[in-house]
Amino acid sequence: MTNKLIYWSSTGIISAISFYGAWGLFASPDFASTLTAMGYPHYFGIMLAFFKIAGGIVLLSPLPVNIKEWAYAGTGINVTAAIISFIVIQASFGSFIAPGVAAAALVISYIYYHKKQ
Repeated sequence: MTNKLIYWSSTGIISAISFYGAWGLFASPDFASTLTAMGYPHYFGIMLAFFKIAGGIVLLSPLPVNIKEWAYAGTGINVTAAIISFIVIQASFGSFIAPGVAAAALVISYIYYHKKQ
């Protein structure tokens, strides 16, 4: 029971962060200006938002292991790229909170996903 609670809590956190990030990429001028500062084109934010939504849905859905593995990999790449991009633009410490929490939640979710199998 504890393993399931940890799995669902961490998966909920990473999915919520993904959905919030997607919303921000679609609707927030601050997110758009950050992407511009990072050197990414506007269309990249739209594409990234769709993949964030898809990844969040897949992580929450009862799908086959191989599909979930792709979602974990894609989300891991996304979080790693966010951290590196914030480092490159020398962002403030606060900018690293969401991707840091997302990285931790992703690792915990992945570990406990396999423990509950």
